[in-house]
Amino acid sequence: MKAKYLILLITITSLTSTEVFGQKLKAGRLFTRYEYAKAIPYYEKVANKNNRNSVEAMGRLGDCYRLTSNFEESAKWYSKAIENETTDASVYLNYGQALRSLGRYEEASAQFRHYAEINPDDPRGNLFAKFSNEIKTWQQPEFDYELTNAGAINTPFSDFSPVYFKNGIIFTSDRLSRSGEKRYGWTGAFYLDLFSAELKKNADGKMLLPENPSVYSTRINQAYHDGPATFSRDFKTIYFTRVTRKTGEIDSTRFYTNKLKIFSSTLEDSVWSKPSPFFLNSDAYSVGHPTLSDDGNTLYFVSDMPGGYGGTDIYRVQRQGDKWGSAENLGSVINTFGNEMFPYFHKDSVLYFSSDGLPGLGSLDVFKSVKSGSGWTVPENMNSPINSPADDFGIVICQNEKAGMISSNRSGGKGEDDIYMISIMERLPDSVLITGLVKDKESLAILPNSTVFGWDVITNKVTVLKTDANGKYEMWVKPGASLVMKGMKNGFSPDCLSLIVEPETKITNLENRDLLLGKYKIDQIFKLENIYYDFDKWNIRPDAAIELDKVVTFLNDNPEIIVELGSHTDSRGSFKYNERLSERRAQSAVEYIIANGIAKIRITAKGYGEYKLVNECSDGVKCTDQQHQDNRRTEIKITGLIEPDSSKAQQPLDVYKKGQVLDLNDLKEGFFNPCKSNDETSSL
Repeated sequence: MKAKYLILLITITSLTSTEVFGQKLKAGRLFTRYEYAKAIPYYEKVANKNNRNSVEAMGRLGDCYRLTSNFEESAKWYSKAIENETTDASVYLNYGQALRSLGRYEEASAQFRHYAEINPDDPRGNLFAKFSNEIKTWQQPEFDYELTNAGAINTPFSDFSPVYFKNGIIFTSDRLSRSGEKRYGWTGAFYLDLFSAELKKNADGKMLLPENPSVYSTRINQAYHDGPATFSRDFKTIYFTRVTRKTGEIDSTRFYTNKLKIFSSTLEDSVWSKPSPFFLNSDAYSVGHPTLSDDGNTLYFVSDMPGGYGGTDIYRVQRQGDKWGSAENLGSVINTFGNEMFPYFHKDSVLYFSSDGLPGLGSLDVFKSVKSGSGWTVPENMNSPINSPADDFGIVICQNEKAGMISSNRSGGKGEDDIYMISIMERLPDSVLITGLVKDKESLAILPNSTVFGWDVITNKVTVLKTDANGKYEMWVKPGASLVMKGMKNGFSPDCLSLIVEPETKITNLENRDLLLGKYKIDQIFKLENIYYDFDKWNIRPDAAIELDKVVTFLNDNPEIIVELGSHTDSRGSFKYNERLSERRAQSAVEYIIANGIAKIRITAKGYGEYKLVNECSDGVKCTDQQHQDNRRTEIKITGLIEPDSSKAQQPLDVYKKGQVLDLNDLKEGFFNPCKSNDETSSL
């Protein structure tokens, strides 16, 4: 959110030193100058002093953190301001926005309703509360979208607004670059510049990913902010957003902030010409975020010029000979009381843009509207996974409509705003989207990059799914499907669930219960069922071999685990006899497991004889055969965990790729046997 809200800058503001003092004066000055990152430490000092200025400082801290995209801290400080009985109604509105950005929609709705009660003249309270309540009823999008973080070009800073350029992309970033000797007070990061990157196929050849980022043209990048940009279809003309520093006196009571402006340049002998200012540039308002139509005759842009519907609106100008015509606001169908920004016009027919004034999952959501004559269709929210509780913006779609790119500051990224690659597939007609989460059984923490196997019991086909950064998996199925879902992750015990999609179902989205995986721990014990030996014997019978093969599979699937195999007898016979017999049986079982490929250092044998009975059937106690059988058991106990080998790139589950469809016979026999809970003593 940091860099993208440059569009909201306002002209000149004054402060008088008599209004505030000390830390509050410094914080207030920085806040009014949009230097939110710099204002935070001053406001924190005021907020922690517990005086009459503290409550106001708490609200301002909420604002600073919200405007620098730290929504957790923002929500914390808004909550403190409310606990301390703030009289600032905007705190409730902004608290709701922060909660919505965290995906806490019910809590957000409550804050929006409270704001509406104390400020009924502002329509945003009831409208945002309504948005937050409606989200769960939204339908699935027409297409199935898959997002992949464009890892190589993303940094801990803001990387956003990619556009296609020849065989690569151009994007905007505030990482250290040509203008990196100076930092921008709003975010505390460096100034924005344009960067370029090549597009190359990934390892499996199924996706183009950007690589080798570098600073783009020094004719375009200057000392302050440059970007985002758009190109003509022949890549010989560029329009881009720029901030130029206004000259003038700056002192303790007066300062200047600068407006966004659009500049253009043409490619002449492989060199960009000196950038020319757009005719609508003004010191009174901003114009920025340009996007060109395919035919090059219409330029869409964002502005807060007078006469709009909200904070920032989307406008267009159309070419008239060698000049542009007058600016046209796209109207109330597109623009709201909020901020519409980052337009992208695809194939001269579909307008994509981001808005915080339309019903959304987060602060900024991506919407699309189709050009219809001289007007536009009602904007359609593109829903998850394109949108998230965070800010989602700067979308572009490839000409073949099978791929695209988007910017987002959603959780799981590398930094502030990250660029994501989009794979686009047609949604199956009359299908149901099965979704669910994979979590740690104890902590309930989400488990990204877990593997879920979806077995269609009717067709015996198994679809491989992977959880995203939010621990979520998705699978399209037809009504009437009967499924078994098995969640797995290296170092965790699996969990399963069964699911039937009724043939007559009309729903389009079915959310499973969470798959809860138990993390393996030292001293955790697993009982092996059906390990039998002939009387006074310790050789491995065929029926015992079947169970020991499960131990082999378990150890192969979890290469970091070291175990002890313990053999136990009942109390019949002498202590010494039972101890020797159990030791021989344990050793025989271990030798069988080692012979099947498990390293000796990973398993040891231990004969416990009758020393660890599980019931009262000791010497002299009359018991049934079943009670004695309960004591004649074989157990596996985890005794150690090997640190993963960092040089070994692939873990056992990594051989399964997302979207892969297997026959049931491709998996080990019994793969989908019901998963059992990992109690202190449980079964493999």
